[in-house]
Amino acid sequence: MRSARDGRRQNHGVTVAQLVGYWRAELPALDPRLSVSVEQGAAYERMRQRERCWPDPRAFIDLAWSEDERNVVVEHLRTGTLVNQYRGLSPCRFCGCHNGSAELSDGTFCWPEGLAHYLDAHAVRLPEEFVQHALSASLVQPHLPSPEFDHLGQRDRSWPGTELRGLLWTPEPPAEEYGPDVDLDPTWWLMQIGSREIR
Repeated sequence: MRSARDGRRQNHGVTVAQLVGYWRAELPALDPRLSVSVEQGAAYERMRQRERCWPDPRAFIDLAWSEDERNVVVEHLRTGTLVNQYRGLSPCRFCGCHNGSAELSDGTFCWPEGLAHYLDAHAVRLPEEFVQHALSASLVQPHLPSPEFDHLGQRDRSWPGTELRGLLWTPEPPAEEYGPDVDLDPTWWLMQIGSREIR
């Protein structure tokens, strides 16, 4: 199996990050009474198929996971660099709460803004390779103050502020007006589907 750490690579100056923490969603079929073009219908069907491919978060529940270790991984997830901002909010697959609308990255992995919620509130444990990656990063990265999250699950957009920004991973070349240029590779994450059985 290819290691996700191999994902921290550059492709013509663009960072390529492995996805982690994207969960299965069962989107309904299009209502036949709706008037949509053939192209819109096909685009929606492609999105439905893609959403079914992601792992089921129930397969990652681990009630015995060390709380200290989990807290380190949660903080790592909360303090990633903002790389993409979307218009729609992501719902939690367990409790339905709003779970943010952005993607964060540490330069090796990229995850949804609300991924820490799954670990903190629902005892989800990510694959060991990611856990070890986050634990290793915590040893070399200075402790950062925890950002605040609003009722929509969105991190305070003023965080980290100029005084902390230099302590976080920053894509090369530096971010432009609309955010950094990071290519996202789902290969490693899609291979995690069968890595744990649903309990």
